[in-house]
Amino acid sequence: MNFNTRITSKRIKKKDLILESAVHVFSQNGYHNTKLEQITESLGLTDKSIYYYFNSKGDLFIEVVLHVQSKLNKLIESINEMNNSHLDKIKTYTNKAMTINGLTLLMQIPKSLSEFAKYDEIKFNEAQQYKTWSMWFKKGQIDGSMIHGDPDEHRNFLFGSLFYLHRWYAITDNESYAHIQPFIEQMIDRMYSTQFQRLQ
Repeated sequence: MNFNTRITSKRIKKKDLILESAVHVFSQNGYHNTKLEQITESLGLTDKSIYYYFNSKGDLFIEVVLHVQSKLNKLIESINEMNNSHLDKIKTYTNKAMTINGLTLLMQIPKSLSEFAKYDEIKFNEAQQYKTWSMWFKKGQIDGSMIHGDPDEHRNFLFGSLFYLHRWYAITDNESYAHIQPFIEQMIDRMYSTQFQRLQ
């Protein structure tokens, strides 16, 4: 490994550390109530060091959202490869997605950031993810695991519910989410499972 490669690798690692710290701090305080020193403090960095990697707090927030969306995209890819019912795909998604730190930030993007260059990338990712979730509901109706109805409405209701549960329980890690996962799976069955409806 040459000198330039080592430098580049070190910079990428530092940028990733800043992103992870920013995800945590933004999740706790929201965009407007977050100060850059809160992000750099735990890393032993100065506020100015952030500007080497990000142009502004807004730019950093945009990158944080893209970072979270990237994790969701990888999760969606792995779930699409599963060979089970689409009801189970949705359960698996909720189980794993709800443990991703920063998830609630996806629904708290300030309108003031809409002028940023990468904002369109966020909206594109969002649209593609919504499309996939709706497809799971639609295919769940086809494979007989899920009740009929408008897939987009089913999707919006479920993920709206999950968002507020996430906020209500102040979920920040796997451990704090684990104790309500059985409740969420039961909720999904009650709302969408054709098997549950037959038992009524």
